[in-house]
Amino acid sequence: MEKTKALQESNQNPLLARYKAEVEKRLSEIYSADGWISAAANEALRAGGKRLRPILAVLTCEAISGNPEPAFPVGLAYELAHSASLVQDDIIDESDLRHGSPTTFKRFGLARAIMLSDSMIFEIFTMLARYGKSEISKEALVRLLELLGRAASLAAEGEMLDVALSRRGDIKTEEYTKVIGLKTGALFAASAASGAVVAGADKLLVDQMYEFGTSLGIAFQIGDDILDMSGDTKNTGKPVFKDIENNAGNIVLLHALSKADVVQKNTINSLLFKKWFTSLEAEKLLALLNELGSFDYARALLGAQTALCRSILAHLPPSHARNAMEELLQTVEARKE
Repeated sequence: MEKTKALQESNQNPLLARYKAEVEKRLSEIYSADGWISAAANEALRAGGKRLRPILAVLTCEAISGNPEPAFPVGLAYELAHSASLVQDDIIDESDLRHGSPTTFKRFGLARAIMLSDSMIFEIFTMLARYGKSEISKEALVRLLELLGRAASLAAEGEMLDVALSRRGDIKTEEYTKVIGLKTGALFAASAASGAVVAGADKLLVDQMYEFGTSLGIAFQIGDDILDMSGDTKNTGKPVFKDIENNAGNIVLLHALSKADVVQKNTINSLLFKKWFTSLEAEKLLALLNELGSFDYARALLGAQTALCRSILAHLPPSHARNAMEELLQTVEARKE
């Protein structure tokens, strides 16, 4: 796993790698005090993964203005929001692992996990307060607050809708797209739009980057769904078929259920909510999903979203930052199963 990770990082766009390292450094400086909260917060932040939201804000800002620096505070704010949401997701799903390590919920229990997520959410305002010493306008700061508040509200709405639909058990593709557009796309969208705001972009370009972020978030979630149905726990950081265990909306499963005959549908439904799978059950399910064309369908949806992203990037002037954003799309498309 370490060799694979090192190889992936060595092939990464230098700008993406540099900004990821810079985001990691600045995140480590947020919680520098002694005590349980700081230690647990740093642990939770380290489990955050790819840092796509802050990188997206920084790259957008640089692509528009030539200067990435104004986007770091708001980018870090969105990473804090994302990390807090992961802690909450693990509570909702009662998950034991994230990226191969015990979750905050598993390590510290429910009460402390809730307190930790609250701490990260309130730290967001400290990040935005840094703009008090910057040159951005009052209107721009208000816009940042609006984007952040709306993103948090939409993500929470998506989470609640996801839980409600999973209990219903007959999710339609259109409902799925709406859920992930809220649950995952909202933070991506607001991150990209915020990068445009601090870069001094006009309203049209801010709105275009919001649309870019929404589509990127949807594509990323579709990729997660594909990995959940076919990936390796060592690479994905979570058990394969976790969405089946939670009866969560997964586009691969939704397509399969919509195309399956009675026997095939019974086979899939018999596996819902199972806590573990035999190798024979896993092989049978994968074969059925391939037979029904469900992986191909999900990949086509992912491709449609990244194609939309590319059409929006064409509105930005040529730059190393725009090139990095295009390579970011390639990374989302090429995530290994």
